[in-house]
Amino acid sequence: MALDAKLALLLIHILTVAGNGYSSLQENYYGSEHEHRKKLDSSFKSGFATGYAFSSVSILAIFMSCCVPWARLKKRKRNKMMMKTPMMTSLIERREKRIKEANEQICMLGNIVKRLSFAGISKATANFSQANKIGLGRMGTMYMATLPDGRFLAVKRIVDSQQFEEQIVSELKTLGTLKHKNLLPLLGFCVESNTRLLVYKYVSNGNLFDWIHSVKHRRKTLQWPLRLKIAVGVARGLARLHHGRRGQVVHLNISSKCILLDKNFEPKLSNFGKAKLIMSMSNSPGVHDEFCEMALVKEDVHRFGVVLLELITGMDCSRMNFSSNNILNEWIDRRPTMFQVYKDINSITKRCEVVDDSEIQMQPEICPATSHD
Repeated sequence: MALDAKLALLLIHILTVAGNGYSSLQENYYGSEHEHRKKLDSSFKSGFATGYAFSSVSILAIFMSCCVPWARLKKRKRNKMMMKTPMMTSLIERREKRIKEANEQICMLGNIVKRLSFAGISKATANFSQANKIGLGRMGTMYMATLPDGRFLAVKRIVDSQQFEEQIVSELKTLGTLKHKNLLPLLGFCVESNTRLLVYKYVSNGNLFDWIHSVKHRRKTLQWPLRLKIAVGVARGLARLHHGRRGQVVHLNISSKCILLDKNFEPKLSNFGKAKLIMSMSNSPGVHDEFCEMALVKEDVHRFGVVLLELITGMDCSRMNFSSNNILNEWIDRRPTMFQVYKDINSITKRCEVVDDSEIQMQPEICPATSHD
């Protein structure tokens, strides 16, 4: 009986200890589960934020890749539709027609101007090397070519020729048909793909502008006899243009930069890209045409007067802003030392029958026409 009581007490004690252990274990379990849930919540929130951001960026990227090209395509189509308006179509067609006609004329001008081979010109310029580069203009680059016999030529290379086709035709028509000692000789041309080559006689002393204004020639001042020779030569070349047998040619771009000087300082008119061929006044159909033609001729005379003033004063007269009819007199009045020079030059040019006072007026409409050579 006593043994049974001891066993009962021991069993109660074991159960009590087990119960306490279970409670402690349960508390530990639920505590760790709570912390685990907190960690899970934190991980879930972090993962959700990352996934949301990634999804947003992905959706935006897909939208940009699909919609932006579509918008560009739509804009391109809209631009094409605008280009196809009647006015734009007409302008494009007219431009293409002019280029086509110019190309045809260039091919036909082979009967007037000698057509040269591209290989021969390339060899003479050492494949258009920088060492042979002698100038750069609006239409293209100028190179010096050396022939096997030692003679020199000047080659104008026009690479993007489409926008200059009309100027090339003008140059070929004028210098290819007109011969005069005061016009730059055009010796030949070449057509190679989109490149055009114009070949001229080489003029060793450069252009008049550099001789008057450039620091390079500052020590080589042009003496008055040479200046007079240049003025007379330019006047004769201009008279040859204005009084041709087959009609008049107006240069429309005369300046000291397009007057080249050979080894003897004989001037050569060049740069005929803007030149126009007009019929003689007697063949003009109306008074309006006569006035237009005379205005073009006087434009040349006006520009020649500016060159004369530049020769006399040594200043770049093309940059001056003149507004008065009595422009030369007013300008000289402000510089008394020029008065005697003007009188001397005026008397010399009158004796040479080259130019009168009105030719150096700064307004083209009051300039006279040139006289015959």
